[in-house]
Amino acid sequence: MRDAQNGLPVIDADESEEIAVAVSADDMQAGNPKNPEKHPIAIALRRKRGVDDARVSKREVLIRRGELWYRYEAPKLVQS
Repeated sequence: MRDAQNGLPVIDADESEEIAVAVSADDMQAGNPKNPEKHPIAIALRRKRGVDDARVSKREVLIRRGELWYRYEAPKLVQS
């Protein structure tokens, strides 16, 4: 646990875990890539089963499951 998001612990996700998500045209239109809470990928992630919340930045992807946030490295497309 290195830090907290909304008072909940954040842990680094296993590097071998990959998550696939389909970002729709509606997500792109409704989202704002400069806002981690409204990033189009975050919007799409929230639709996935088992994801309670999500934040996406150029540096990382945070996914909340229950009372824990999991930190993933941002995909190369997001980093650029």
